[in-house]
Order: sequence, then C-alpha cells, then structure tokens
Amino acid sequence: MKKKKNRKKLLKKRIAVLEQENQSLQTAVHQAENANRMKSTFLSHMSHDIRTPINGIIGMTAIAIKNLDNQDKVLSCLEKIDRSSNHLVSLINDILDMSRIESGRVIINHEPMDMRKVIESCSLIAEGLLVQRKVNFVKGFGVLKHPMVLGDELHLRQILINILGNAIKFTPDGGKIFFQVREIYSEYDKAVYHFEIEDTGIGMKPDFLEKIWDSFSQENSGNCSKHEGTGLGMAITKKLVDLMGGVIKAESEPGVGSKFTLQLTFHTSAAELKYTKAAQVPEAVWDGTKILLVEDNEINMEIAKTILEDAGIDVTTAENGQAAVNIFNNCPEGAFHAVLMDVRMPIMNGLTAAKTIRSLPRIDAATVPIIAMTADAYDEDVQKTAKAGMNAHLTKPVDPGELLKTLQELCCPGP
Repeated sequence: MKKKKNRKKLLKKRIAVLEQENQSLQTAVHQAENANRMKSTFLSHMSHDIRTPINGIIGMTAIAIKNLDNQDKVLSCLEKIDRSSNHLVSLINDILDMSRIESGRVIINHEPMDMRKVIESCSLIAEGLLVQRKVNFVKGFGVLKHPMVLGDELHLRQILINILGNAIKFTPDGGKIFFQVREIYSEYDKAVYHFEIEDTGIGMKPDFLEKIWDSFSQENSGNCSKHEGTGLGMAITKKLVDLMGGVIKAESEPGVGSKFTLQLTFHTSAAELKYTKAAQVPEAVWDGTKILLVEDNEINMEIAKTILEDAGIDVTTAENGQAAVNIFNNCPEGAFHAVLMDVRMPIMNGLTAAKTIRSLPRIDAATVPIIAMTADAYDEDVQKTAKAGMNAHLTKPVDPGELLKTLQELCCPGP
C-alpha cells in the first residue's frame, strides 16, 4: 500500500515536471515563431527598401543616357542617382552594423575628439536633410567646459544622426525639432554629457514604445512606402549606447511627438594635448606624388584613378596582386610614395601581394605605405590587412576626402 502511494507521488511529480517542460517548450516555440515572423516582416521590408533605390539608380541612369544632349536633365538624374545611392548604402550599413554588434565584433574606441565639432557636424547633416522641408530646427548647446574628450566619434555621430534622422522622418512640415547638448557634470578626468532630441512629430503608441529598441521592429509595418528604413536604427543605437556605457531613454505620445535623452561619460585626461598633436598634419601638396593603384574591378579602378588624378597625383595601375608586385619590384627604389591595394583579386590577392612586397630585398619595400582599399569592412578584415603589413584600411565605397586624408597622413608629400 505504502509503495503504491509512493508510486503515485512519483507519478504526480513526473507529470508536473513533464507539464512544466511542455510549457517551456511551448513558450520557446511561441518565441521562435514570433522571431521568425518579425524576421519575415523585416526581409519583406528590406526587399522593398533595397529595390526602391536600386530602381531609382537604374531608372535615372537610363533616362540620363537617353538625354545626353540635355545637360539640365542629366544633372537632375545624377542628383537623384546620388541620393538613391546614399540611401542604399545606409540600408546596407544598418544590416552590417547590426550583424557586427550582435556577433561582438564592434570595438568602442577612445580617441581624441572635439565635442563641439561632433555636434555641429550632426546639426549640419540634419539641416541639410531639411533644406526642402518646412520644419524648424532649433539648436541649444550649453557651455561645454571640457569640449576635448576621449571617445568614439564615429559611433557617437551614428547614434545622434540615427535619432535626428528619425525625428526628421516622422515630423511633418510645420513641426519643430529640438537638439540640445550640455555638459552636466565633471569630476577629475571625466565629463558627463546630456544629449536631448525632441520633435513635434507623429509620436509612437505606448505598446510600440516598449519595443522600440528591438531588432526588426517597425511601427505601422503595413505602410512601408511612407517611411523607408530597415527598422534597425534604434536597435543599433541602443546597442552602441550600451557598449559606450551610457543610458538612453525615449518618451512619446501619438500626435504630440517624441523625445530621446542620452547620457554618456567621457574621459578628458590628456585629450586636449592628444587632439592638438593629431590635428597637426601638414597641408598636402600632391605635385610629384606617385601612387601604385591595385584594383581588378574596372569601374572601381576608374573611380579611384579619377579621384587621385584630379588631386594632381601620378597614378600607375595594376589589375591584380601579382602584377603589382612585378611593377613595384621592377621600378627604381622610391618610385612610389604609396600603394593602394584591393584585397579580393584574382591570381594573387591583396594580402599576399602586401606580404610579398614587404619581403622584397629593397629598402623601400619595408617603408612604402600600403593602404587597403576594399569592400571587406569587418574588424577582423582590418586585422588581416594590418597583419599582412598594410598601414591603413579604407572601406568601399571610397570617400574621396578620407582617401586623400589617409594619403596625406602617411605620405605627407610636399615641402
């Protein structure tokens, strides 16, 4: 009898455990189904949002080709192609950024930066986006006692522009956007900054406000044509703020507007000295500068060659790594001031070519600056090019100013 009761107790416990496990499995299945639905919605948006600028690029190119004798028409098409291209790049960057953050491959830098220049540049970008709009952009920057700080300028800009971009996107004409920055506290070698971006836009519903920081989430997902985007901007913003050790909050009311507040702490010790030293780069004089440009893609070759030659630089080209090694080795020592090297090429890739050049029995082989100019954009890609002996890493699409700035810092030609 006693054994029978014990068996019943054990059976009840077993049933309770199984029911709990079943409930856990059902919850996991439900969460997985929700995640899949969100990703499916995201992919649907991405398909639409990526095709939209691509359609603009292809369509405007076709129109420009048919109207070559109409300069105004061609210029108008080129302007639209430029806008569509920039939008496409921003979409792709969102996806890549999210992938890098979630895989733990984003590193927060602590480099000298001038906070005044950071917030002013973000303001200029916002004002540029509002040129054709009737939205009042109000700036309010308090006294910054420690404008020179150590931080990650690139990612801070990304955070602020993401929030400002949302405010611009969701604030109709006749509305206002407020951008305020102030230093609220400082002690020893630290300064605490408070950023506030508020708008009188369409606002958000309370249920969406709770999940605004989630990946793959967009409000009013049934209408993706009015407000384009990946739905990753705020998720990226939150993750970057977390990596910086900061705090970000959002308040919103439908039909009234939204307000985002951000608080970040920066180190100030030695920042001013380091910034001043870094800023002392001599103005470039490119006459007589010779560059070996290594690129297997014809269009990319033409773009880079044009940028360099327009600056007054003498360019020698090579279509792969092996050709670059041969050209470099057969030229007199000191013939090239720098080598611009693509990474993924046939016959010999850029990494092998850089290593081969560094191993050549010539004095300039060890000293000539080799700059990676590649579509490989992850942190591990930067590490690979550095390990191969390259001095810098530029990511495509190439920014002309960044390219010339990098050459200036590494070559410093001129008197």
